[in-house]
Formats: sequence, structure tokens, C-alpha cells
Amino acid sequence: MSSHQNSSHQFSGATSAHLKRLLGFVESDPHNLNLLADAADAALDAQQFALCDELLDRHAAQQPLPPSLVNLRGLSAMSQRRFDEAEQCFISLQENSTEPAVVYNLAYANAMLGRFDEAAALLHETILASIPAAAALKVRALHHLRRVDEARELAQRYVDRPDADPELRGAYATLLFDAGDEEGAKRYAAMAPETADSLTVRGLLAIADGADAEAASMLERALQLRPESGRAKLGIGLCLVSNERFDEASRALDEAANLLKTHAGSWVAAGWAHLLNGALDTAKARYERAAELDRGFAEAPGGLAVVNFRQQRFDEARRYANVALRLDRSCLSAALALNLLAAHDGDQATADAILHAAVNRPIDSDGLTIAQALMRRASR
Repeated sequence: MSSHQNSSHQFSGATSAHLKRLLGFVESDPHNLNLLADAADAALDAQQFALCDELLDRHAAQQPLPPSLVNLRGLSAMSQRRFDEAEQCFISLQENSTEPAVVYNLAYANAMLGRFDEAAALLHETILASIPAAAALKVRALHHLRRVDEARELAQRYVDRPDADPELRGAYATLLFDAGDEEGAKRYAAMAPETADSLTVRGLLAIADGADAEAASMLERALQLRPESGRAKLGIGLCLVSNERFDEASRALDEAANLLKTHAGSWVAAGWAHLLNGALDTAKARYERAAELDRGFAEAPGGLAVVNFRQQRFDEARRYANVALRLDRSCLSAALALNLLAAHDGDQATADAILHAAVNRPIDSDGLTIAQALMRRASR
């Protein structure tokens, strides 16, 4: 998500020395509310959030916080990922204010709490016109809600302007990537190459090109910018699968699935990592979770077909494969399961060789193995 906004002024980058001087004044005059307010402001600017909270508490113990300091408390809470607390601060401010930055910050807190409907509704035209980061936030919220046409229409109104927010271009690149428009995704990611979204899209495209080392570097940078990015973590997991580091991949993809929560593809990717690592029961649980999230996603029952084959439940494997093929005739995992079943016929070694080929042998003009192709599908 794009960063939150300070609703009263832009910080000037107060130094630690400036903050230290203010704290010296506070120590000499601990009941001076103006000094406490200035020191709390400087502490936030210096990213000493616990100190900011402490100074605000000392102020509140003497006198209720004025709106400017309620806003400061909300910003501090947001910086520490205490989004419920931040939301309450901005709700209380919104009751007596229509200042765009307050409304934006409330929308941001809602988005970070997964309340994308509320976030999108708050970001009306006045906010979009006043806060440069608002369009990117709304595009991401609409994308999460699968209101893709609305997200695309909104992005297109702003994204080609000379002063377009880089975060918006990154968000639009992600939207295009998920829609299968790789050329568009590549173009807009290149226009804002160092945003977390653009780095993630570029990393996922690099995986598809077989440039795993380059992909991993970009995805790691994306995670540094946005540690909560499940999509970047998903990309890291895909790189690890490509390098047959299945144990590490399993952990990374489990993290990605838990971060993305309702993204069925990430649960399928985690299922493949566990399956290739030999953890069949865990793989089965991941595929079952994907099937719960999206009944129409063929790779979930397709994955279950492969798991059941590996567990020698051949009738169940065939049943799941047929379910998957009814959902999508091009389902790769279902095709793999049926090939395994056809090859088995009492010859487990042949079936094992087919599964090994799924990891190692290219199957198309892009040089992708079955496992890599499955991962590529799962990344969307």
C-alpha cells in the first residue's frame, strides 16, 4: 500500500540533535504542553515512535490531545502497524474535519485492515484530486475487490500524466500483470522501476524468462520496501522452487499464502512446494484451502489428484483429475496426474520419472517445466 500522509505539514527531517535538545527542554519543564507537543512531533519525524507515544501520553495525562496531536498519534500508530488504533484516531478527527489527508489516512488504515470496500468508498473525487497517493491506494483496493474494470478506468485517468505518482504506475503494472497483459505490465513497471509493486512485477516477469538470480534480487528489494508484500514473497518462493530448494520454498510460499490470505494461486503454489518436498499431507491441506477459496480454480483439484496419486489412492486421483478437467481442459496438474496414472500400471519407477520430469524437463517454447508453468499460473 502507498504511504500514509501527514495531515498538518510535511516534516522537514528533524535531526537526532534537534530532538535531543527538545527532550532536554522537556526534562527542565515537564509540564509544558507546547514542549511535549513539539518533542512528540520531532520524535515521529526521527522515527522514534515509542518515544512519540510516550510524549503524547504525558501530554494526555495533563490535558486531552488537540486534533493536531490526535493526528500525530494516528500517524505513529500507523507507522507501528497498529492500524485499529490509527483508524480510531482518524475516525475521531473525521467527525469534525473534512481535511483530505485525514480521510486518506482513514482509508489507508482500512485498507491495511483488509476493509477494501470502506477504503475505496472513502477515496472520492475530492480526495483523489487533493492527495497524489490516493489514486494508487484506490486502484489497489479495487484490485483486491476484483473490481478490475473500475480499477483500470481509474488508473487510466492518471497514470499517463507527466506528474503521475510512481506508486500508481506500479499498482497499474500489477493490475495489468494479473490481467495477463505482460507487455503493458512491463512498460508501466519500467516507468517506476524502484517501487515495491514494479520490482515485484519485474521480478515475476524475470522468473518467467528464467532469470532467477535477477528475479530474486528485485523481489528482495521489493520486500525491503514493503515487508508485508505477499506477492513479493510468492515470487521468492517461485525462485526457490525453480532452484529445487523445496524446503525453503515451502516456508516462503506458506508465508506468501498467509499474507495474501484469499489468493488461491498462492495456496496452490505452496501445495506444489510441499508436494515436491515430499510433505504430502501438508500439500493436500494447501490444495484443499485453495479449493475452498476458489471452486473454479482447476489447479486446486488438479493438485489434489497428484497428491492422491502419490498416496496410492488411484481412484481418488482419477476423480480429482476429472473434476479439474471439467473446470479447465488445459489444467496442467490434471494432465500430469492422468499421465502418472497411465504410466503407473504397476510400474512406480516410470511414474516417479514422469514426476521428476515435471520439475526438470522443459515442456514448451519458453523452456518452462510443468512445475514452473504451474507456478507461473499460480503467481496471478
